[in-house]
Amino acid sequence: MDWHELSKEEKALLLKAWAVIEPQKQNAACDIYEMIFNQCPEARKLFPRMKTCKKDKKSTEFIFQALRFMQVIESSVMAIDNPESMNNILDNLGRRHGKLEVCGKFRSYYWSVFLECTIYQFRKYLEESRKFNAESTDNAIIVWRTLLKDVMKKIKNGYTADIAHRMSQLDLRIEDRKMSLPGVSADSAFDEEN
Repeated sequence: MDWHELSKEEKALLLKAWAVIEPQKQNAACDIYEMIFNQCPEARKLFPRMKTCKKDKKSTEFIFQALRFMQVIESSVMAIDNPESMNNILDNLGRRHGKLEVCGKFRSYYWSVFLECTIYQFRKYLEESRKFNAESTDNAIIVWRTLLKDVMKKIKNGYTADIAHRMSQLDLRIEDRKMSLPGVSADSAFDEEN
C-alpha cells in the first residue's frame, strides 16, 4: 500500500494544524484516550496497569501511553515529505498489536475507535484555536483523516502479517505433532475400520 501523496497546500495545512495541537499534545493525547475508553470500555484491558486516578488527574502510566500514541502521530507529521520512512516503525507497531490479538486482548474494530476519537479531539482543538475558522478546520480534518488512515493501514499490515506468521507457526506445530505419532492421524482415529 502506498501513501497518499499530499499536495504542498495539504502539507502546509497539516503543519499549521500540528502547530496548534503540538503545544497541547499531552492534554490532547489524554483527551483521546479518555474518549476511547468512554466509547469502548473493553479497550482498557489492553492497558492493565494504566489507570486514571481521579477525574482531573491521570496516572503516570495513562499519560505515558497517551504520549506514546501521540508520538506516532507526531513522527508521521514530521515525515510528511518522506512518509515511507515510517513504514518499518508502523509495521513493527502492528506486529506488536498482533501479539495482543493472539492473547485475546485486541479487537480489529479498535482501529476505527482510535481513528474517530483522534479526529474528534483534533477538531475540538482546532475549533478552539483562533488560527482556524470553520472552513479551514474542515479542510485540516480531511487531511488529518487521510494521514491517519494511511498510518492505520500501515499498522494493520504489520498486524495482519504477525497474525499470519503466528497462524502458520501454529499449523507447523500441529503438523509436527501429527508426524510424531506414528500411524495415528486425526482421520485415522475415527475410521470405522479400526
